[in-house]
Amino acid sequence: MKKLILSLLVSIPISLTLASTQALAQALDPDFSLTVFPPTVYLTIKPGSSMTHRILLKYDGKIAVKINPELVDFATDGLTGLPILQKPSKLGYIKLQNPDKQLGTPFLLKPNSQVELILKIDPPLHAKRAEYPLTLLLTAVPDTTVIFDGSSAQTSGAVASNVILSVQDDYDNQGELEIDHLKLPKIIDSFASIKFSTLVKNTGRNAVAVGGKIQLRHGWSGKELKKWFIYPDVVLAENTRQLRGLLQDPDALEPNQEITFEELSYKPPFLIGPYEVIVDVGSANQADNVIQQRTQQVIALPLSVIGLLGLGLILYLAYYRLEGKKLQQKQY
Repeated sequence: MKKLILSLLVSIPISLTLASTQALAQALDPDFSLTVFPPTVYLTIKPGSSMTHRILLKYDGKIAVKINPELVDFATDGLTGLPILQKPSKLGYIKLQNPDKQLGTPFLLKPNSQVELILKIDPPLHAKRAEYPLTLLLTAVPDTTVIFDGSSAQTSGAVASNVILSVQDDYDNQGELEIDHLKLPKIIDSFASIKFSTLVKNTGRNAVAVGGKIQLRHGWSGKELKKWFIYPDVVLAENTRQLRGLLQDPDALEPNQEITFEELSYKPPFLIGPYEVIVDVGSANQADNVIQQRTQQVIALPLSVIGLLGLGLILYLAYYRLEGKKLQQKQY
C-alpha cells in the first residue's frame, strides 16, 4: 500500500494563482500563497466502520483570507492521470470533524498561519462498494476588497488535496489491468521512425500501479533493438492511462533521483522488414502477478525511394511520349 500511495501521480498542482489584473496584483502583497499536505492519499474503509483523515493547510501572506472547503468528485483525463474536477460529492458520510468548521462554509485564516482540517469518514453498512476519487477543494479569497479606478476587485485562488476512497468489505487490492490498445502503424517508411503508444485499462475494483516492460524486436532475426521499463503510474478503478517508459528499472531508482522518461520510439538510419512491439503489463498489487501481453507488427519499406523511382519512371514515360509526338509531327 505504501508503494501505491507513493506512486499515485494524480495530484493537482499545489499552488495558488491570483486571478486579478496586473495593477491589482501590484496593489496586494505578493506573498500570497497556500500549500496543502498531503496532496494525494489513498484510503480504504469497510462499510460500518469509521476513520479520520487529517489535512494540513498552510498560509503564507499578510492579508487574512476566507477559505471555502468543498468536497468534489474528480475524474482523470484517461491518458495522463490528470484530475478533472467534477460536481460536489454526494457522499453524505464525509464531513469536517473540526467543531468550528464545516464543508461549504467559509472560515477565516489569519496571516502566516496554518490549520489542520479533519475529515471524518463513516460509511454505513449499506454504502455502495466502490472507489471514489474525491478532492478537498480549498478556495481562498482575501478578506478585503481593493478599489481600483473606482471599481472593486478581488483576487481568488485554490489548492486541493486528493482523496481516493475505496469502500470495500476487505482490504485486498484487486486491480485488474488489461491492455486497451496498442497504437502502431502497419507500414512505415524505412527512413522514418517507429513510434507507438499503449493504453491500459483497470477493470478491477481498486486503483493499481502498473508495471512491466516493452520490447522492440526485428521480426526476421528476433534481435532485441530496444527495451523500456514501464513507469509505475497508478490507474484508478474503471479508468485508463497511457504507459510511460524508462530505460532504467524503476525499482533501481533512488528516492530523490530525477526521473527521465524515454519516448516510445526507435529511429535508426534505415529500417527494413518486419518489426515487433511486445508489451508485457503486470501489477505489483496482484498477488498472482498476472501478466497481460500484446504483440503487434509494423513493416518498414523504402516507400520514399519507391516513390522517387516511380516519379522518375512517370517523368521518363512522359518525356518519351512527348518526344514521340514531336517525331511524328516532323514526319508529317
